[in-house]
Amino acid sequence: MQTEPYVILIVDDSLYNCDLLTRHIQRQGYTPVVAHHGKMALDYLHSQAVDLMLLDIMMPGMSGYEVLEYIQADAALRHIPVIVISAIDDLDSVVKCIHLGAEDYLSKPFNPALLKARIKACLDKKRLYDQQQIYLQELQTIQRIDRELNASLDVQRVMQITLEWAIRRSKADAGLIGMVTPDALQVVATHGYVTASSIPHNGYIPLDLPTIKIVVQSGELQLHRLNQQDNAPRLLPTGQCQLVLPIRREHQVIGVLLLESAILRDCSEEILAFLIRLCDHAAIALANAQLYAALQSANAAKSEFVSFVSHELKTPMTSILGYTDMLLSQRFGDLNETQVKFLQTMRTNVMMMTSLVSDLTDISRIESGHLYLDYNAVALSEIVEAVVQSVYSQIEARSQTLMVHIPDNLPLIRGDRMRLIQIVTNLVSNAYKYTPRGGSIVIRAEYTMLSSPQGGEQPMVCLMVEDDGMGIDVEDQPRIFQQFFRANTYGVDAPSGTGLGLHITRRLVELQGGRIWFTSMRNQGTTFYVAIPIAAAVRHGTPPAGETCR
Repeated sequence: MQTEPYVILIVDDSLYNCDLLTRHIQRQGYTPVVAHHGKMALDYLHSQAVDLMLLDIMMPGMSGYEVLEYIQADAALRHIPVIVISAIDDLDSVVKCIHLGAEDYLSKPFNPALLKARIKACLDKKRLYDQQQIYLQELQTIQRIDRELNASLDVQRVMQITLEWAIRRSKADAGLIGMVTPDALQVVATHGYVTASSIPHNGYIPLDLPTIKIVVQSGELQLHRLNQQDNAPRLLPTGQCQLVLPIRREHQVIGVLLLESAILRDCSEEILAFLIRLCDHAAIALANAQLYAALQSANAAKSEFVSFVSHELKTPMTSILGYTDMLLSQRFGDLNETQVKFLQTMRTNVMMMTSLVSDLTDISRIESGHLYLDYNAVALSEIVEAVVQSVYSQIEARSQTLMVHIPDNLPLIRGDRMRLIQIVTNLVSNAYKYTPRGGSIVIRAEYTMLSSPQGGEQPMVCLMVEDDGMGIDVEDQPRIFQQFFRANTYGVDAPSGTGLGLHITRRLVELQGGRIWFTSMRNQGTTFYVAIPIAAAVRHGTPPAGETCR
């Protein structure tokens, strides 16, 4: 809102006209400023704020047309309205001035009533323009603040950003921001105080102090002038006024922003509106940060619980499995057919539990960041050979065929050998489990170049595990790597599982800098692709020519 008189620049080489216009403008309550030629007018525009220009056309040195052209070419001056007042009254001159950006055109000698009306109309238009610019600037500021707030899910950082912007906009000398607890205001961030000891009660301000209490109970801001008898916290020794704003989430005050100034001042409506909006946006970011912190805490508790339970289950399961194997060996007495069948069922279920515990342990370690990988240069052929030896009996039992095509001259890959074996084992196990009896499985590999997360292309070795099984339904494909998800298995006698295998596989691949994806069609089979970066320091032969993984 305009509080100072509007400044009107008179540009005319006639002293008489300048004097006449000056008196006319003063009578209307505006502040006149005079420039006797175009150059002088432009110099003034660059050094002082002007709300309106009254411009003559015919002047020595620089005409009014040239002044208009200059103003229109300068983005910083283009918003200043111009009323041309000239003795030239032909239509071409009027059209030219309007085309060059003039708001209006009056002929000399001017009509005082008409000039008064035109000045008021131009100033009203400029006032609306200025308000719009303030609004747009504030909107951009709020958007910038939102980006900063939403970029952090840390409560302390959210509070610090909010306080910094509040101090910057209000020009307060000091301030603090804190979380409302049942008994006190827990200070999270401060600005402008000499030492941390300025905050009483070890960083906690009692809620029964008048200013804080009113804000927390009413949810309305308080502007308070301090005096010697106040009980309000005078954290700034020279503080004279205090502005306290609530940070509300829905109907609950979750935080308080307190600003202090060493001089008495009244905040304008624009500043108060900005601070209120700032607190509203901070409340959303703060609530998100609190939810994220609660989620992280719950996730950590879950991971700790899973780790504990997994560890505790391993000992009895190992014991059960050991005794079951000893009984099945019949070294301690003969067993009849029914007893053998029962023991084999027990053993199968214990192995399933062991697999589940192992999967849960892996998930817990990955999510908690406690899964450590031992990186080395590894030959993919050795990984595949180890996997084939471990799963070949199961494949034979299902009358399936397994073909392996691994070029001898593939580069070494960089990864954790045991985890790479786990990855390939999971993929091959899925292939034979979800392929009907008599089906076939093919393991291939090739050198390729794929885009890396850092940008650009990266040399990798791509492993493909292909089967001719029932494939994956289109609606199941987007969820195939999710935890505990199992695709439809109609037509295949696949055993029940936890739905963790592919999720763990994807996480293990990504932890080693690789990529995993698949292609599948119902009744036509599935192919999983795993690309692992090569060991840059070691080269094993020359990369073979061939197609790139797609």
